[in-house]
Amino acid sequence: MHIPLASLLTLLALAPAAAGAAQPEENPEGGLTAPAVPSILGAESLQGGSSVLAWAGYGAVGAAYGQGFTTWDDLILQADFDWAYTEFTPSVAWKRPIAWAAPWTMALRLGLGWYVNLGGTWIHGFNEADRGLAIQPALIASSHAGEGLVAFTVEAPITVTRWRSGGYMVGPKAALSFETPLYGDLTMGIDAGLRWRAGAGGAPSTQGRTDLQLLVLIGHRVL
Repeated sequence: MHIPLASLLTLLALAPAAAGAAQPEENPEGGLTAPAVPSILGAESLQGGSSVLAWAGYGAVGAAYGQGFTTWDDLILQADFDWAYTEFTPSVAWKRPIAWAAPWTMALRLGLGWYVNLGGTWIHGFNEADRGLAIQPALIASSHAGEGLVAFTVEAPITVTRWRSGGYMVGPKAALSFETPLYGDLTMGIDAGLRWRAGAGGAPSTQGRTDLQLLVLIGHRVL
């Protein structure tokens, strides 16, 4: 069955209204109540606010800035460096809550990035330099746990490479994160992820391989 794009966008736009219990609460001054943990990784929107997040650990380092541009929609600018594969990927993403099943919130995140592989072989000897376009869809489910936030993310990125004869890579990944307030607007957390990656054609990683990531997170509410 074919669903027109306009109808799909209309359904996404009406989803928050259909879930009245999950709509942002208003504070006494009439504004929206910001989430207790303003998380870029969580499924809740930033509700017009903004936040920064940095991560470092086994497998990657990076940073992201999230800005809510409506009550429900967030824009995320991100730069991630996978030091094990020497891959740098700056990207932009849109995130929006789409469903609620108490106590969980679910969101859709769609990203587009520029993939740069520097060709480092200090860990993976089969690695090769390359460039390409990364398409990064993801589903997020998050729930509050005490003062913290637990988030489960499933990503299904596809990277189309341009060098040599061209090719593509897939890298489905599942990650579990926990963030909690540390001091004032500062948060701290941990993220553990498992990824399987493989490619075809002239892509750098044609061999199927499973990788583990374990990252420390530091976040801060900007507005």
